[in-house]
Amino acid sequence: MNQETYRRAMENFEPDPGLRARVSAAVEAGVRPRRPARPVRTALLAAAVCAALVGTAGAVGLAARQAHVTYLDRERFQKEYGEYLEENGCSPDNYNDATYTGRDFVINDVDWWENWWRGPAGELLEETPGTAEDGWTARRVFESDVSAASFGLRRGQRYLETRYKAERASDYHALFDRWDLSWVEERYTANPYGSFARTIADGDRLLFLGMGGEYLGEGGASFNLTYSWDGSYTYEDEYRAVGNKQFAELYATADGMEAAIEMDTSETGKSVFWVSLKGGHSAFSMHGTQIELEEIHAILDSLNLSQVLDYDPSK
Repeated sequence: MNQETYRRAMENFEPDPGLRARVSAAVEAGVRPRRPARPVRTALLAAAVCAALVGTAGAVGLAARQAHVTYLDRERFQKEYGEYLEENGCSPDNYNDATYTGRDFVINDVDWWENWWRGPAGELLEETPGTAEDGWTARRVFESDVSAASFGLRRGQRYLETRYKAERASDYHALFDRWDLSWVEERYTANPYGSFARTIADGDRLLFLGMGGEYLGEGGASFNLTYSWDGSYTYEDEYRAVGNKQFAELYATADGMEAAIEMDTSETGKSVFWVSLKGGHSAFSMHGTQIELEEIHAILDSLNLSQVLDYDPSK
């Protein structure tokens, strides 16, 4: 974002007194400041000011591989949308104007899991049990064809999809061992119907890896964690309109990643949240309900997310 675009985008915000001075001091000291929970307008301003200062000073910049989220004023951004895209060479895919419908977060049940385990339309080639070393308990290999161009494949091209069964997400360590789920699984109960992993390959060449798990806590708390790697797609910076959720912030994790956190209230009065973190060919997300912001921060700090974005199957 150039300085003029940044200035115009921030004109409608009222800064917290002393915020710029505090952030400047933190940058000069080489510290990435935490951003506690605040009303959405103030939280977004703090994130934007911090990003701008870090970007110009270069003292605390996040890893270049990460795609960043920038929140812009809705009315002004939509009015200048075409001009902004043309000036910055962005794709419309980088603009996220999705609004929340009020739907509750619901964990997966046995029906969902059994439908997923049946696999894609195609031929079941192989079904094998897993071992203690594997972690996962069963595997199914399917041969299918692509209904629409995706994963670097042409429409109608044949591919292999492998699906894996496990009791919890950490059991997929033989497939992907970059995230650290030990803190989460010590404090939350894994939902066995919410754990999944699959790969898509063209012969011996891995094209896609996706996995995730669901966890249950006290007081109706529940959430999922998902990770995907798509070798055919590179994530770029994303621009979101202010006001689609009741609260939003850009949170700096303990290992220096920047996670976009958004929260709202469902039509039944429950708190609902979304987290996203993307970069390169990788994407991490978290979605759940009835969890306080501070606990979301703690979960993100525990996951080793900087290593998650570094995943490269060729290494």
